[in-house]
Amino acid sequence: MAIDPTHLPIFGDADPADPPAPVRVASTLLLAHVAVTGGHLALLANASGQDLSLAIVPMGLSAWFALSVRAGRDWARAAALLLAVLGVVLVLGLSTGPVDLVGVALSMLLVTAAAAQMYRADVRDYFQPGESHLGEPDEVRADVAPDNRTRHH
Repeated sequence: MAIDPTHLPIFGDADPADPPAPVRVASTLLLAHVAVTGGHLALLANASGQDLSLAIVPMGLSAWFALSVRAGRDWARAAALLLAVLGVVLVLGLSTGPVDLVGVALSMLLVTAAAAQMYRADVRDYFQPGESHLGEPDEVRADVAPDNRTRHH
C-alpha cells in the first residue's frame, strides 16, 4: 500500500490546482508555526547552551508536510498535525519560564487554527484520494480490493 494512494508525485503535481482558501490559510499557519518554533528553539539553545541542532530535521519535515497539505495530500494533514504537536511538546519540555510559555501558547494557537482550517467540511473534497484536483476522477481498477487500488497508466 502506497502512502499516497493516488500515486501523485511526492513534491506536488506538475500542473497543481489552486487550493481552496482555507487550505492556503492552514498551510501558511503551519509554516508560521515552524518559524515560531524555530525561533523559540534558537532562543532556548542560546540561553541554555544545549545543542538543539537535531531539531532541524522535524522542522524541515513540518515545512514539507505544510506544503504537502497545500498540494492536497490527505496523509499530510495528519502527519503535519502530529509533528506540530510533537514540536510543541518538545519546546514545552525545554521551556523554563513564563516568557517561554507565551511562545508555546502562540505555537499551539497556530496549530489549532491550522487544524480547524484543514478539517473544515467545505475542503474535504480537496483531500479526497480518489479524485484528481483537475476535476477528472482517477481511473481505479474495480476488480482490486478497495485498500489495494492501483491506477491504470
